[in-house]
Amino acid sequence: MQKKHLFLLLLILGTGFWGISFTFVKVGIGSGSPYIFIFYKFLIAFVVLSTVFFNHLKKISKKTVKIGFLIGIPLLVGNFLQSIGLKYTTVSNSAFITGMDVLLIPILKFAVYKKKVANKIWLACVLALIGLYIIVVKDGLSLNYGDLWIVACAFAFAFYVLQVGKYSKESDPIPSVIILMLFCAIGSGMFGVFDSQSVWIPKNFDFWKGIFFAGLFATAFMYTVQNIGQRYLSEEKVAMTYLFEPIFATIAGIIILGETFNKEIFIGGSLIFCAMLIVELNLNFKRKKYEYSSFYKHLNNRHLVIK
Repeated sequence: MQKKHLFLLLLILGTGFWGISFTFVKVGIGSGSPYIFIFYKFLIAFVVLSTVFFNHLKKISKKTVKIGFLIGIPLLVGNFLQSIGLKYTTVSNSAFITGMDVLLIPILKFAVYKKKVANKIWLACVLALIGLYIIVVKDGLSLNYGDLWIVACAFAFAFYVLQVGKYSKESDPIPSVIILMLFCAIGSGMFGVFDSQSVWIPKNFDFWKGIFFAGLFATAFMYTVQNIGQRYLSEEKVAMTYLFEPIFATIAGIIILGETFNKEIFIGGSLIFCAMLIVELNLNFKRKKYEYSSFYKHLNNRHLVIK
């Protein structure tokens, strides 16, 4: 299996962890401070990655610290905005609006970095968003106060993916990811100090259950896989895997909560799967046409020589 296909599968698995953790975040934050939840989530990820990749700590340099800082800013902002928004909006609305980064990434890539985006990527993005809309929006989409926070969150996550793509090939990504986790933990902790709703040792068991799941799987695993995977995958392909998040959330609801499988899940999931295929397929018809014409020309020439 090629590395790009392996990391594509690992990213899809990571979005499964994200989909499940969505509910943990909403329940864990409750009426308290979102900064405390984010602080513990990134702190656990930092401790775990520092332990697992202990030998990589000696590779930390000024350059890796700089990269971790530049990648960490949009990631931290995105987590803040999403956590705040989840306090005031539904998980379905949040999942759909956050999924807009699939379109924002190629748009920002073209507008900010002046990089050309293939037409098939635009087609796949639109198709995937239609599929996502069918899955998560049942009674219509109406923007409220929390939704506006999530819109800003989508922009932040789009910039995060672009920043990772910009720096992923410059050095060993593991030291930068460790610094990234530390930066986000310190940043959220500083905001938590000035939040009057902060409770540093919550007694709610659901809070700690959500913290450990989000910290280990949705953060330590996912962001490590993404930062390494973007050495082999484009930003658009990474963004497409994000669209599996609500699908896994729905599957978890069916298995854990006994929710029914409906036609919206089937139709929307099929559209997203087709979008992934469009991104993966090589649709270079001109090249194939040239190869075929050259092949037949070779046969004709050979026939004339024989005669």
